Amino acid sequence: MGRYLFRLCLLIFAIHYSFYICKSEKQTSVKMLKINVRKVMEARGIFTPYKFMVKNGFTPTTATKISNGDVEYLRLEYIERLCGLLNCLPNDLFEWSPNDRKEDNPSHPLQAIRKNENSLNLPEILKGLPMDKLRQVEEMLKSMK
Repeated sequence: MGRYLFRLCLLIFAIHYSFYICKSEKQTSVKMLKINVRKVMEARGIFTPYKFMVKNGFTPTTATKISNGDVEYLRLEYIERLCGLLNCLPNDLFEWSPNDRKEDNPSHPLQAIRKNENSLNLPEILKGLPMDKLRQVEEMLKSMK
């Protein structure tokens, strides 16, 4: 009986230890490509991404994960729906940050969606412009439609 109890304790310890190793390895992995819908939504004047997504047919769980950028994979259907709702391209929803210097070269194909610390904050920029400049911006925007 004592030998079996010892083996059982040893087995439990091994399982617990291997779980701990796997869990800590998972936590240290850094994703290079991430979804960031907040930047597009804020540019569109949407400051509550969760509410917006639920209102437009996303489940609460999916809306939470996407708005927090906490997704491992994303269905193409969701990307297509977000692009349609936000009038954007799939590249606008993602950002890339290289893990190390080896991956950070100017010719890397994902440089186009590299994370930019200077996020687009149009309301803040427009707030500081004088009225004559705002009229110029308005005319320029109208000509782009």
